[in-house]
Amino acid sequence: MGKYIGIDIGGTNIKYGLLDEKGNILHKDKIKTSSEGVEIIKNIKIIVENYKEAHDIRAVGISAPGIVEESGFMTTGGAIFDFYGVHLKNILEKELGLHVAVENDANSAALAEKWLGAGRKYKNYFTAVVGTGIGGAVMINNDIYRGAHATAGEFGFMINAPVLNGDTRLSSVSLTSSVQSGLVQRYLDGSDATMPQQDLDGEDIFQLAEAGDLRAKNVIDAFYDHLAIGIYNVLVSLDPEVVLVGGGISANQSFIQELNRRVQGLQAGHRDMKNMTLAKIVPCHFLNDAGIVGASYKAMKEDRERKLESEKQESDPVSR
Repeated sequence: MGKYIGIDIGGTNIKYGLLDEKGNILHKDKIKTSSEGVEIIKNIKIIVENYKEAHDIRAVGISAPGIVEESGFMTTGGAIFDFYGVHLKNILEKELGLHVAVENDANSAALAEKWLGAGRKYKNYFTAVVGTGIGGAVMINNDIYRGAHATAGEFGFMINAPVLNGDTRLSSVSLTSSVQSGLVQRYLDGSDATMPQQDLDGEDIFQLAEAGDLRAKNVIDAFYDHLAIGIYNVLVSLDPEVVLVGGGISANQSFIQELNRRVQGLQAGHRDMKNMTLAKIVPCHFLNDAGIVGASYKAMKEDRERKLESEKQESDPVSR
């Protein structure tokens, strides 16, 4: 039985795994992400070649940051600047000799939830991935909605604070509501903290707040407000069945509860919305493996579609 490789290209690590057709992760590992696109391609080739030595690999799925067109063309590449304006799918298929599916990282997370996670019973939902940055994905009628220019669901680009000095990005959800910028960086800015930024994560800020650190409490309060505003805007714009929130912070149940409370507070303060039914926020099932699983699912789905099309052409005398 054929296997599938899922590769999740992150700003810090490249996570990868070998999956079967049921979504079982048979093996997984990670390596550091190079700052050079050529090195990333080289490392992906090594990963795939190693798996091919012992397994029948049907296809490879890539989860990548940035705006990814359905064709596999990278309009942007997040923190990987060498991937801007690159047709990653074509490059990798030439290097690997296999079918390759390329998907945006947040879309990959949404696909993982649809296949085996918290999105299985829903047709229409929104996924927000809260991490170093913020990603989003829109699922409509069981399919990823991309929009006219592949930017649908780019939750992090949404503006949820006043724009100062003409820099729109500083007022975007990615900067106000991500774990790194919305929590860690805002705590360190102007504080007496001596701990290097790389030694702090979002959970540390929550623990500091629980221990009575007033600055941490204020930072978390603003973080919740900004994130709740962004999600509320999604709720009233798209009216999804549910909002799935992923990223390591989503494993904290008190985080999900407080986020729901803040969104409900926004709704209660709106005369026309307070009696309406809006979707609840629930945590994603997958955390660190979301990109691997979602990318593998996309690769498997495309592989099956290609196989069916090939069989159809072989059985149709007109097409031969």
